[in-house]
Amino acid sequence: MIYYLLAIAIFIIIILIPVVMVWGLIYAYKKLSRKYFLILIAIIVGSPYITFKWFERNFMLEVVPDALEVNSVTYNKEESWGFGPGGNEAGIRIYLLPEKISSTIKKQGIEFFHNMPQNRSQDSRRWRGLYSNWKETPIKPGKDWVENKESGQLNIYDYICRYGFCIDIEPTIVKEANYIINTPGSFYAYGRIGLIVVSPERNLVMYLYNG
Repeated sequence: MIYYLLAIAIFIIIILIPVVMVWGLIYAYKKLSRKYFLILIAIIVGSPYITFKWFERNFMLEVVPDALEVNSVTYNKEESWGFGPGGNEAGIRIYLLPEKISSTIKKQGIEFFHNMPQNRSQDSRRWRGLYSNWKETPIKPGKDWVENKESGQLNIYDYICRYGFCIDIEPTIVKEANYIINTPGSFYAYGRIGLIVVSPERNLVMYLYNG
């Protein structure tokens, strides 16, 4: 009986919300000047979008260890095909690495990554932001990579498009990323999902994934 009444109450609330919103807008239209009414409409319409972008940004930042102190995404290209266990996805994200962190990494080298403190709120992040077995670039060829026999170089497309699902990445990004993974001076590690590459020389962090 209690659950039945609770369901009825929730249903009534869902019905009343749009009614209250419409009444509130009519009241505001009568009481506010045109300028402030339009501002109110912009806030109502824009708030869900702003909230979504805020959650999206935080979600993308969670794959980067806290010790790197990144707070902005400078490039993002990703796509999904299907949903659930049978779905596929591919993507690349580029983050700005603070210069002070780049400077510290240049001084400490691989030890910086061996001694990184634990991430905050790791339980809620699950696997995101956890990496092990850090190594120095160039990235070594393996099951995820196909080395070009002529140039001896790796290409990020080989990793991102490994399962036959691919994305179109800006040529300048591809060139920069390929330079980083094939040149000494950066550091990389694989996570449960994806690969992270940290370049103190270029002040950036790359996250590539496929699935």
